[in-house]
Amino acid sequence: MQIITALPRYSDGEIDRAIFKELKTGHQLLKAREEFRDNHAALEAQTFKGHKSVKGLGKCVAVWDQGDYLRMVKKYGHEEVNSKDFLRTFQKLYPQLSPNRV
Repeated sequence: MQIITALPRYSDGEIDRAIFKELKTGHQLLKAREEFRDNHAALEAQTFKGHKSVKGLGKCVAVWDQGDYLRMVKKYGHEEVNSKDFLRTFQKLYPQLSPNRV
Protein backbone atom coordinates (compact mmCIF):
# COMPACT_ATOMS: atom_id res chain seq x y z
CA MET A 1 0.00 0.00 0.00
CA GLN A 2 1.24 3.45 -0.89
CA ILE A 3 0.12 6.53 1.00
CA ILE A 4 0.27 9.77 -0.90
CA THR A 5 1.31 12.56 1.41
CA ALA A 6 2.15 15.26 -1.12
CA LEU A 7 -1.00 16.69 -2.69
CA PRO A 8 -0.67 18.49 -6.01
CA ARG A 9 -0.02 22.20 -5.56
CA TYR A 10 -1.68 24.85 -7.66
CA SER A 11 -0.69 28.46 -7.94
CA ASP A 12 -3.08 31.22 -6.94
CA GLY A 13 -3.38 32.27 -10.56
CA GLU A 14 -4.53 28.81 -11.65
CA ILE A 15 -7.10 28.67 -8.87
CA ASP A 16 -8.38 32.16 -9.71
CA ARG A 17 -8.71 31.31 -13.42
CA ALA A 18 -10.59 28.10 -12.60
CA ILE A 19 -12.99 29.93 -10.27
CA PHE A 20 -13.65 32.70 -12.81
CA LYS A 21 -14.21 30.14 -15.57
CA GLU A 22 -16.70 28.23 -13.40
CA LEU A 23 -18.55 31.43 -12.48
CA LYS A 24 -18.76 32.54 -16.10
CA THR A 25 -19.94 29.21 -17.53
CA GLY A 26 -22.25 28.57 -14.58
CA HIS A 27 -23.95 31.94 -15.09
CA GLN A 28 -24.37 31.26 -18.82
CA LEU A 29 -25.83 27.83 -18.04
CA LEU A 30 -28.35 29.33 -15.61
CA LYS A 31 -29.41 31.93 -18.20
CA ALA A 32 -29.82 29.23 -20.86
CA ARG A 33 -31.94 27.08 -18.53
CA GLU A 34 -34.15 30.04 -17.59
CA GLU A 35 -34.65 30.96 -21.25
CA PHE A 36 -35.55 27.33 -22.05
CA ARG A 37 -38.13 27.22 -19.22
CA ASP A 38 -39.64 30.55 -20.31
CA ASN A 39 -39.92 29.40 -23.93
CA HIS A 40 -41.50 26.12 -22.87
CA ALA A 41 -44.03 27.94 -20.66
CA ALA A 42 -44.88 30.34 -23.52
CA LEU A 43 -45.54 27.42 -25.88
CA GLU A 44 -47.72 25.77 -23.26
CA ALA A 45 -49.63 29.03 -22.76
CA GLN A 46 -50.37 29.16 -26.50
CA THR A 47 -52.06 25.75 -26.31
CA PHE A 48 -54.51 27.10 -23.69
CA LYS A 49 -55.38 30.26 -25.61
CA GLY A 50 -59.11 30.55 -26.25
CA HIS A 51 -60.04 27.35 -24.39
CA LYS A 52 -63.32 27.23 -22.53
CA SER A 53 -63.31 27.09 -18.77
CA VAL A 54 -63.05 23.72 -17.06
CA LYS A 55 -65.78 22.94 -14.54
CA GLY A 56 -64.36 23.40 -11.05
CA LEU A 57 -61.11 24.94 -12.28
CA GLY A 58 -62.03 27.83 -14.54
CA LYS A 59 -59.90 29.24 -17.36
CA CYS A 60 -56.14 29.06 -17.57
CA VAL A 61 -55.09 32.68 -17.00
CA ALA A 62 -51.35 32.26 -16.35
CA VAL A 63 -48.64 29.68 -17.01
CA TRP A 64 -45.64 29.43 -14.72
CA ASP A 65 -42.71 27.12 -14.46
CA GLN A 66 -43.22 24.88 -11.42
CA GLY A 67 -40.13 26.18 -9.63
CA ASP A 68 -41.05 29.81 -10.28
CA TYR A 69 -44.57 29.26 -8.96
CA LEU A 70 -43.32 27.60 -5.78
CA ARG A 71 -40.80 30.41 -5.20
CA MET A 72 -43.53 33.03 -5.65
CA VAL A 73 -45.86 31.22 -3.24
CA LYS A 74 -43.07 30.99 -0.69
CA LYS A 75 -42.20 34.68 -1.08
CA TYR A 76 -45.68 36.26 -1.38
CA GLY A 77 -48.06 33.62 -0.03
CA HIS A 78 -50.70 31.48 -1.73
CA GLU A 79 -53.54 33.99 -1.39
CA GLU A 80 -51.52 36.86 -2.89
CA VAL A 81 -50.24 34.83 -5.87
CA ASN A 82 -53.78 33.72 -6.72
CA SER A 83 -55.39 37.14 -6.21
CA LYS A 84 -56.90 38.98 -9.19
CA ASP A 85 -54.63 42.01 -8.74
CA PHE A 86 -51.50 39.87 -8.81
CA LEU A 87 -52.72 38.00 -11.90
CA ARG A 88 -53.59 41.26 -13.69
CA THR A 89 -50.13 42.64 -12.99
CA PHE A 90 -48.57 39.37 -14.16
CA GLN A 91 -50.60 39.51 -17.37
CA LYS A 92 -49.37 43.05 -18.07
CA LEU A 93 -45.73 42.12 -17.47
CA TYR A 94 -45.78 38.73 -19.22
CA PRO A 95 -48.42 38.68 -21.96
CA GLN A 96 -46.76 35.66 -23.62
CA LEU A 97 -47.49 33.60 -20.46
CA SER A 98 -51.12 34.74 -20.14
CA PRO A 99 -53.43 32.83 -22.50
CA ASN A 100 -56.74 34.26 -21.20
CA ARG A 101 -57.61 37.45 -19.33
CA VAL A 102 -58.83 37.55 -15.72
